[in-house]
Amino acid sequence: MMDKLGCYRVGDLKFHSKLEAVEMHSRTGIHPHWDFNEAVFSAQNWLVEPQESLDELYRSRAQQLRSKYDHIVLFYSGGADSQNVLNTFLHNEIKLDEIATFTNYEATGDRDQFFNAETFRVALPTITRLQEKYPYLKHRVIDLTQPLLDVFVDPNYKFDWIYNSNTIFNPLNMAKGELPYRIKEWHDLLNQGKRLCLLWGHDKPRLWHIDGKFCFRFIDCLDNGPTVRSMSGANDYADELFYWTPDLPQIVIKQSHIIKNYLNQHATTSPFVSTAKSDLAFKIVDGRRLWLSNHGVHSLIYPGWDISTFSVGKSPSPIFSLRDDWFWSQDPGSHAARDIWHMGINKLWTLTPDYWRNDPNRLDLGLKGCVSPDYYLDQ
Repeated sequence: MMDKLGCYRVGDLKFHSKLEAVEMHSRTGIHPHWDFNEAVFSAQNWLVEPQESLDELYRSRAQQLRSKYDHIVLFYSGGADSQNVLNTFLHNEIKLDEIATFTNYEATGDRDQFFNAETFRVALPTITRLQEKYPYLKHRVIDLTQPLLDVFVDPNYKFDWIYNSNTIFNPLNMAKGELPYRIKEWHDLLNQGKRLCLLWGHDKPRLWHIDGKFCFRFIDCLDNGPTVRSMSGANDYADELFYWTPDLPQIVIKQSHIIKNYLNQHATTSPFVSTAKSDLAFKIVDGRRLWLSNHGVHSLIYPGWDISTFSVGKSPSPIFSLRDDWFWSQDPGSHAARDIWHMGINKLWTLTPDYWRNDPNRLDLGLKGCVSPDYYLDQ
């Protein structure tokens, strides 16, 4: 299924790079349509909540992946999404070949830096505890400092790296795509013809409340994990999304109904619901949008998640990420990479008309997102 990670359609043309689709929009006047497995998801009955429990669906998804791949690597941050994936494999005794966690400690030397804090406070201690019970559990800590610097001076990427991202244009995001070729063990597996899966805990449900009805929408923020090259099928490894998958659409449908039911019953009484915007799910009550917080969503769809777990939250900018604060420093070793990144960002802003900018005067807010059709949960 070549386009399992989505594509942009402009008339009869298909693109996996959003920027290419935006450029074609400017030439033809035909607005890009983001197609995220619509043939599969539109064929589902979203009005009916699946009978299986979330635990059963999560187990089925883990087994599905295990049956398909020779080597599965879960990218694990210690956050709610990836923790639930890890728990699913372990609690159901489904083998997970490897866990990988990112850091930039080589650049910062700071365990409390935005990108490192969850790794050192949550991920590493959690894995250490789990390895006492599951001694076979392999954990790889990947420092992205040098891969980041290398990718921007690589002649295969330096001149057009902006076409390999769709939403997340920060420097660190570009460092991930070549990892299977830089990490010897993974490269060896590919050379042996093994099926390598990089598994991402993407993403949480997005629920809107429109004219008294709840609906679900996908948004094209997928490149926080898979790259455009992976979306196009150009890599000889596979990126898989655990939750947003056409291979088991019942997962997102079940999650959505659980959230919908909760908001219908507790929107005005829950400590997790307020007028503070969360971007995940809301219900309109007396003309006000009441938003379900991240903690509320996590407590509903990830059984056993401890909402007191430390988290740094999300960086406010998809371009100038807090994860990359070291990249803007005066370290001489990063000058060439930083200059090339800046040239790419300037080119991106030049190529995108105001219509595609979240704010024409604010580069830090990046490009507008594309959304799927509405999948209604109510008649």
